[in-house]
Amino acid sequence: YSLSSYSPMIGAGASSYSIDGVTYDAPTTDILGNSRPNPAGTDPDIGAYESSESVADYNPHKYVATNGNNSNSGVITDPFLTIQYAIGQAIDDDIIHVAAGTYVENIDFNGENISVIGENRETTIIDGNQSGIVVMFGSGVTQDALLKNFSIINGNASSEGISSQGGGILCYSSTGVQIDAGSPTLENLVIRDNYAENYGGGISMNGAVTSYLKNILVVNNHAGELGGGIHVQNDRQPQLENVTVVNNSATNGAGGMIVSSAVAVSVVNSFIGNNNPPQIQFDPYNNSGGSSTISFSYSSITDTIVYPNNGTINWVSSNIDVEPMFVDTANGNYHLLASSQLINAGHPDSTDSDGTRADIGAYPYLNSYSGPTWYVQTDGSDTDGTGASATPFASIQSAINFATTTGDSVTVAAGTYVESIDFRERSIKMVGADWETTILDGDSSGTVVLFNTGSNGTGLLKNFTIKNGYALPGGQGGG
Repeated sequence: YSLSSYSPMIGAGASSYSIDGVTYDAPTTDILGNSRPNPAGTDPDIGAYESSESVADYNPHKYVATNGNNSNSGVITDPFLTIQYAIGQAIDDDIIHVAAGTYVENIDFNGENISVIGENRETTIIDGNQSGIVVMFGSGVTQDALLKNFSIINGNASSEGISSQGGGILCYSSTGVQIDAGSPTLENLVIRDNYAENYGGGISMNGAVTSYLKNILVVNNHAGELGGGIHVQNDRQPQLENVTVVNNSATNGAGGMIVSSAVAVSVVNSFIGNNNPPQIQFDPYNNSGGSSTISFSYSSITDTIVYPNNGTINWVSSNIDVEPMFVDTANGNYHLLASSQLINAGHPDSTDSDGTRADIGAYPYLNSYSGPTWYVQTDGSDTDGTGASATPFASIQSAINFATTTGDSVTVAAGTYVESIDFRERSIKMVGADWETTILDGDSSGTVVLFNTGSNGTGLLKNFTIKNGYALPGGQGGG
């Protein structure tokens, strides 16, 4: 129960106090026998233990909770009620910790380079209540500013000018100087159910600066013009890593992302798809600032990209076009099923928290089992299975996705597996229980088993019946 160096009780006591003409002197030592006050000549501390400090250190940590009060001190045991009030008490490099709960407010970082960190992005929610942009980053905010672990919902950007962009998050120049525009680091966010009258229903980024977006789901946002999910403009250089942009819409197209005026966007380990088409568009109306570029690496982009002018796409390395295989989009669950080929498809130098190669998208499939033998049976699970013998997968593709080491093996129990599988250039062994009882059924939807160059002739497929494959016109190898 000693006082921390941040305690407001340091130096807050009195050496003596009079009540009804009687003067009471504070003791000259604390409970441990240490001199009081300490240092000599200062005011004593409140409580049983005397600190060696004469005044409390500045506390860079502020706390916010739904049961707090803005008249509180903002320490962990005495939190503020609103995030915006805490921002008003903060200075550069401070950290605001926000407890789980829903905070109905619209916040502005006010040019401060501070960190605002929620407890968890699923349970810590900033709700704009359709009354304005949810979070604004204006001039002076740099990459040292951090917004992390929140759901950003119910924003409405419907005023004239810049405030008609970025319903969920707006990064812009409040001074009109583009190189001074807000450029925060955004991490572990869900940006959903926001609206912008013009561009960027989910997020709009303006200005000649770099922003970092990592582990972010952009979903169910709408723009009245273009760019339902993301809008990038005016020499911006955002870097998107493990971002999922899905199920966004815009009245005039580009449900996923719209870019214009000499921006340079880097997209790594990210999925953009299932938005209203086109998924990505170079703005045909506003390109006076020069040509824009989007570079994709280790990402999956489905459907169309439109670049009528002033646009360049760089397919840098190892991009794929596959169905993402989310768990339950109808109920907002955008975690990956184990059968998703986005698993272990990210940049080989990046890892998920389980230590394996990064998955593509905002939600990795984390696994505690590492093989080398992977098990599949019809009553297994692609939602929480690990591929171990006690917790097998339900689909063969799931086991292939995790069998990343040359020489790994996949053991498939008897049964019928209705799927088409891709060995994904893996040199692995896949063995069924018996060729009469272990059946791979392509359901006439495409080639049943695909081997490609990476298998190098060392892959093995044994003890299966392969049926109901279909090669599209001009294709080869139905089975």
